[in-house]
Amino acid sequence: MRKIGLYKKVLSTIVAVTCAASLAACGVVTSGESNEPAATEEEDCCAGKEEAGGEAAASEGGAASTDAAIAEVVDNPLANLSEEELDALYQEEDASKRTLHIAYSGGLCQVALPVAYHYGFFEKEGLDTELTNVDDARDALAAGKIDTAAGMIAQWLTSVQNGVDIKFTLGLHTGCAAAVVLPDSDFQGFEKGMKIGFVGAFGGVYHNIANRFVAHDGFTEDDFTWLGFDQSAILLALQDKEVDAIVVSEQLSKAWVDNGEVRQIRSLTTDDDFKDEACCVLGIAGSFLDENPAASYKITKAVYKASLWLSESEENRKEAAKMLIENGYVSGTEEYSLELLNYYKFGLPPEVTEKSLYDSVDEYSKLGILSADTDPEEFKKKIYYAYDLSGVKAD
Repeated sequence: MRKIGLYKKVLSTIVAVTCAASLAACGVVTSGESNEPAATEEEDCCAGKEEAGGEAAASEGGAASTDAAIAEVVDNPLANLSEEELDALYQEEDASKRTLHIAYSGGLCQVALPVAYHYGFFEKEGLDTELTNVDDARDALAAGKIDTAAGMIAQWLTSVQNGVDIKFTLGLHTGCAAAVVLPDSDFQGFEKGMKIGFVGAFGGVYHNIANRFVAHDGFTEDDFTWLGFDQSAILLALQDKEVDAIVVSEQLSKAWVDNGEVRQIRSLTTDDDFKDEACCVLGIAGSFLDENPAASYKITKAVYKASLWLSESEENRKEAAKMLIENGYVSGTEEYSLELLNYYKFGLPPEVTEKSLYDSVDEYSKLGILSADTDPEEFKKKIYYAYDLSGVKAD
């Protein structure tokens, strides 16, 4: 199995690193002239040493003993490593020898990524990274053009079901979609028989979010007429009364609300049943995580530190808004970018990410967004890779 293979790789590398350090400390010299196999020296040095979990390392027992050790670290094989051990493990990985491609095509939803890049959080983890602009992160991931991707849960769950190999490791922030009506509309919420417009295609991000909105309000998809629109045309469709309500990104809707053009009836950011959920998540290519567990952990830590930094103060978010505008990552003004950054919650702990993903899987299964033959519990295991980030702080 992939996961067991990853744990064995981590454990074997930890053992090798620990033994190398012990050999050096004991004055043992290993040279090319020795006829003794290196494994013999390592076994002699490490036999009886205690592992990080506190149990003695077995020198006998073969695969059964190895799997017992794996079981102790199955939830987080890197949790008990010191920074020195983690760095040593990283140096053994292919990722340490090349530039890592972090997918980012602009926008506020993934702001922690450019923050991690421009303010040195990736660099402090010893990572050589670049922000890579791609048209379709799913295609780029499959083609090996990027190592990580980030986006909305509403988009990525169906992508994973359709074969995209990615593991989510971190929730980026709350938000970031809303349902709105015209200011003088008689509708105060969703009502049976309404015509609902959404940005994009059926089965896409905003159609999926709209389905969750109406389901939480006690309706089914069949209670409404649904129409998809291009982003540039959807406000006009509402104003022309082709639809009664529209579901869009809050980067659009909040400006329209502020200008008095629409009135909000549902929000992922402010409504009690959604406001504490992660909207967007960081994902790492499954093959990359398999081969580079330390690098994957470092990427996650760096982005989490960036997210914590954003959560610390409005001054930090103001600086981030300025960076986004100056680098052309978003259009508009610094003031509006800051308003949106203040609107969302950053620095989400792992338990929030897990609950957000798992709740979405359960709901998408019930709504038929995920196929009927998808086992929700097995799917949850497939999509989320948990790291212990409890001790991580923004530097």
